[in-house]
Amino acid sequence: MTLLDMTSLDTTWLVTFLGALGTKALAQIPWALGLAAFFTILSLFPNQACNPNKPWWRNPGLLTDTHYLFFIPIFMPYARTLMVVALVVVLQSVVSQDNILDLLNKSSGPLGKLPFWAQAVVYVLGSDFILYWIHRRFHSMHLWPFHAVHHSAEHVDWTTSYRNHPVNSLFGIGFTQFIMIALGVSPAIVLAMVPFDLVSAAWVHSNLNWTLGPLKYVIAGPVFHRWHHGPPDLGGEKNFAPTFSFWDVLFGTFYMPEGKLPEEYGVDDPNFPKDFFGQIIVPFRQFFAIVSGGKHKAEGQPLPEPQPRSVAAE
Repeated sequence: MTLLDMTSLDTTWLVTFLGALGTKALAQIPWALGLAAFFTILSLFPNQACNPNKPWWRNPGLLTDTHYLFFIPIFMPYARTLMVVALVVVLQSVVSQDNILDLLNKSSGPLGKLPFWAQAVVYVLGSDFILYWIHRRFHSMHLWPFHAVHHSAEHVDWTTSYRNHPVNSLFGIGFTQFIMIALGVSPAIVLAMVPFDLVSAAWVHSNLNWTLGPLKYVIAGPVFHRWHHGPPDLGGEKNFAPTFSFWDVLFGTFYMPEGKLPEEYGVDDPNFPKDFFGQIIVPFRQFFAIVSGGKHKAEGQPLPEPQPRSVAAE
């Protein structure tokens, strides 16, 4: 039985469905091992690295990133997809088994009439556009505590791509998937793109000095995204696009000085937790402190405590 070959909605169906999700989730472990092998091989060529003396296995935050690998990304892509499908079902008032199965297999939005390949193209471009703007919003004062988890990495490498707070994941990729499925993109495409998302995220975070030449204005590369992890006034508030850098070119947020690299990464708060469980809990405390305090960010001014980093107002 495949993920979408469902014939009933009773308890047995639910157990089978969740089992299928678990099986597919565990299948992501080989992807992580494959990425580790690939970037290990590339580390044998130090002239290709941004930081030649810092291979990924010497990353001081590797243990934390590994926790994210096993506790968050393995299950989150499929949990998000399940959540998105459930939301679409509720919003469209679809309650019968047949209608739910039709939604899972065919989609009913305006894009559902497009060929499968066209839906895939729309999904890749459309989701990147939506994620660009969501990413910018996570750099605002109220949402920054959750996104600061990702920026807390002081050694940026492919493992950093796994370091994402669950709130960031659910309201980032999760919300994007919801929009695309509601528009009619088949959930099968969303599931099929999970490996692509994993590989592309690892690629832009990798310790490679590849600028991509003229293609840097089209495709997000390692140096392009490395600047996004730099200080707020040196690229940290630029380069938001996950895959296609032309969104940053179009909206005036492209930043990639010729022949230079950022010299430091991380957040401004020296007390920001470095361990996994601290990074899961602290952002909630900071978020509620900001909301309850009713504080607002001023142009060019540092964010109020306990915000971990100062960012420019949008």
